[in-house]
Amino acid sequence: MVCSVTIAVAQSSPNQDYLIGRKVEASGDVAQAAVAYEAVVSRNSILKEYALWRLARIARSTGDLVLERERLQRLIASAPNSLLYETAALRLSESFFESGDFTAAANSAKSLSSAKSVPVAREAAALMGVAYVRAGKTLEARDTFTKLVMQMPDASRPDDFALVAVRELDALDKSANATNLTEPEHLLRASVYQFNRDFAGARAHYQTLVDRYPQSGTLPNAILQLGRGYYLESKYDDAIRYFQKVFDAYPQSQAAREAVGWLGATYLRTKRTDDAVAAYKLLIDRFPDSPTPDRPYLNIIDALHEAGRHADALSWVQQTRARFKNDLGGTLALFAQLRIHLAQASWAAAVRDAEELAKISDLGGTRVPGGTTPAEVAFLRAFALEQLGRTEEAVAGYLAIPDGRNEYYGMRATQRLQSLATDPKSRTLVQMRFNALSSEAKTASAASQWEQARVAAQSALRLTNDPTKRTELFNVLKSAYDSLSAYRVPGLKKIPLLGSSEEPPANNHQLLAEALLQLELYDEALPEFLATAAAKNPTPDQSYTLARLSLQANLPNRAVRFAETLWKTVPADYVTDLAPRDLIEMLYPAPFRESLLKHAPARSVDPRFVLSIARQESRFQVEAKSVAAARGMMQFIASTANEMAAELKLAKFEQDDLYNADTAILFGSHYLANLFKLFPDQPQAVAGSYNGGADNLARWIARSRSNDPDRYVPEIGFSQTKDYIYKVMANFWTYQKLYDAQLQPLPGTAK
Repeated sequence: MVCSVTIAVAQSSPNQDYLIGRKVEASGDVAQAAVAYEAVVSRNSILKEYALWRLARIARSTGDLVLERERLQRLIASAPNSLLYETAALRLSESFFESGDFTAAANSAKSLSSAKSVPVAREAAALMGVAYVRAGKTLEARDTFTKLVMQMPDASRPDDFALVAVRELDALDKSANATNLTEPEHLLRASVYQFNRDFAGARAHYQTLVDRYPQSGTLPNAILQLGRGYYLESKYDDAIRYFQKVFDAYPQSQAAREAVGWLGATYLRTKRTDDAVAAYKLLIDRFPDSPTPDRPYLNIIDALHEAGRHADALSWVQQTRARFKNDLGGTLALFAQLRIHLAQASWAAAVRDAEELAKISDLGGTRVPGGTTPAEVAFLRAFALEQLGRTEEAVAGYLAIPDGRNEYYGMRATQRLQSLATDPKSRTLVQMRFNALSSEAKTASAASQWEQARVAAQSALRLTNDPTKRTELFNVLKSAYDSLSAYRVPGLKKIPLLGSSEEPPANNHQLLAEALLQLELYDEALPEFLATAAAKNPTPDQSYTLARLSLQANLPNRAVRFAETLWKTVPADYVTDLAPRDLIEMLYPAPFRESLLKHAPARSVDPRFVLSIARQESRFQVEAKSVAAARGMMQFIASTANEMAAELKLAKFEQDDLYNADTAILFGSHYLANLFKLFPDQPQAVAGSYNGGADNLARWIARSRSNDPDRYVPEIGFSQTKDYIYKVMANFWTYQKLYDAQLQPLPGTAK
């Protein structure tokens, strides 16, 4: 009954029939939606191309590929400048392919092989090549696949289509019994497989090089890559065999130097500590001119530390500090000593180490493995002081670490302070410190000494959870922010994206944008607006409006990017409780709520934690692909995705399914649930495992001799993984302040 009423309304309201179609389609009534879309097409509406696209999708969903193609062909013929043109043309080729008309599929895809969009052109070429194979046109197929491999946009990052091409070329060679590949061809195909983590495919080509070209200068690296493939598959015995072979056969090569380093790492994974130490000593003796001569020394310290041989590890610390005095290597050795003292619960020694590190300007940061930061060092000093019972010094140390957006140790310091505020042993001391700071904030505010008032109020807020006291301090802080130009958040307002209807449209995209904006169909309106002249140099208010609408359209990536640019102008320690709600929610949006609440809680995973991972992995970019060939919003590599698909018992799964937001969230929630089973109630460990592997996290936790993240996070050996934990946890704590477990906004101070 919906359709008969709504279509009548649409006849008197231009474009309302399209809106009706969208609404009833969303409700699952595709038959009624099709009626509405047909009305749009029959009256030749400006939205005809969108209606045809929707009708084609409906036809496909019902299995009528002939009808789908008829509608796609009408769209392509009637709207050659449409934003939907390339997508429709590509889908037309796929439809022919799925129907078994491979010649038509190839011909259709060929028209897109020179598309302006490089990804579209390459996807079309890959489809064309596969269609040629199915049509029996092997020469055309081989030529197409060869071009895909030889014309990669970035040879250091082979894309999905290069992977398709090498697999198809290998299949063609196998069927033709072709064995005449050149050495460069083997190397190129192997590199495409290796990058995309298809180690078996890479191995076939590297092994062929070893067998057929024994005198080649590429052989040391080929054998090294065989070892790396086995290592990354956790087949450590095979990896050791190949790494050793590189060193034995080519002892003076660069590959040999790398192989010895990999040998040490592999022995470490198999708990062969003495063998690992021997490998690193060999690296020191045989390759003294290494670009990173301190690395094997530091690896020996870590290997001994991991084995619990602390006396030996500390002896190597002294050797390393002497060898690399006044260099970064010596500093990293001192930080390793601090971590050993933490594992031993030698708190006084840890304080001394931290105080010595605090005097050094370059701590390595997150740019080198085993590096640290001033915030981490300051936190560990305060943490050790707390364990020693020197509470007043610990409180002062924690307060000295700035808290704010993306400040992991600042947030951890605040959490430790609030724990001390409720501990009967320290409560009185903390209360005295709070009273002093609160009084200072109010006095400075009364005297219009705004910077002093700000600092005191922000510090006092870290010492109490009392709602009344916090409200009083927020009032002081708000006055300070209003008076300090650096702390004023830019004032922006939502405005129409396009001019009044009296202005002549600049192009068809503007007409479409206006029509779709009027219907509040922002998911389709925003791309059309971005294609208009008005979008080339948007005003700040237009950019703000575009960001807000992108959230409504479930296109959060644009909102986050806008908010990150805006918030860069605001100090990091700005208390987000006072932030304009819309601007802070752009920075930390909660998109895809339905999928998150469907998949995460059912697996005992906090949906806010899934959001925190997605935000860090891709800024919610659904079609993201990383340099490590990880796909989708949650960034899954192929092997892990296949494991998740098997566990979820998905009969049909393709890697491209990861570019669907719901699938990505399903896989992410399931994988995180698995990790939480390994590391219960340890979000830091789960975040680190997501990035650096669960086996590595287990090693680092064991090395710290503690399940306390304040002791094991400093042990994280991969700089990228440590930084990842910092950012994901900062996200998570912020999301917990902004949203409840059902992703409903929590009440805040600012509106």
